[in-house]
Amino acid sequence: MDMTELIIATLLGILIGWQASKRVHLQGFRELLRALKVTEEDLLRAMIKIQSAEWQLEEAEGAKDHTVVDVKLEQQGTEIFAYRKSDNQFLAQGSNADSLIARLNENLTPCKVVVAQEDGADLLQKSHT
Repeated sequence: MDMTELIIATLLGILIGWQASKRVHLQGFRELLRALKVTEEDLLRAMIKIQSAEWQLEEAEGAKDHTVVDVKLEQQGTEIFAYRKSDNQFLAQGSNADSLIARLNENLTPCKVVVAQEDGADLLQKSHT
C-alpha cells in the first residue's frame, strides 16, 4: 500500500507543479506585454500579418539576400575570371572589376558574393584593372 500512495503522491505533485508553472509563466508573459505596451489589437494584427501571403512573400525575398557565394578570381591576360569556390564552376568574366561585377549580377540570383584576399580580392581594386 505504501508504494501506491507514493505513486499517487508523485503524480499529484507533478500535476500540481505543472499547473502552477503554467500559471506563473502566463502571468509573467502578460506582465511583459503590459510593460512593452503591447495591446490585444497589436497581437491580432501581428497574427493576421503572419498568416497572410504578404508576410510569407517578404520572408521568401529576404531569404534570397542571405545566400552567400564564395568566389575565387583568376586573371589571365587582361581578363578576370570568377569561379564558384566550392565546385570551380565558371560564373563570369570581365575585362575590369566593373564589368566583372556587372556580369556576376546578370548571372547570379540576388546573393552576397564573397572573395577572400587569398582568392584574388585584390583583382577587384581599381589599380589592378
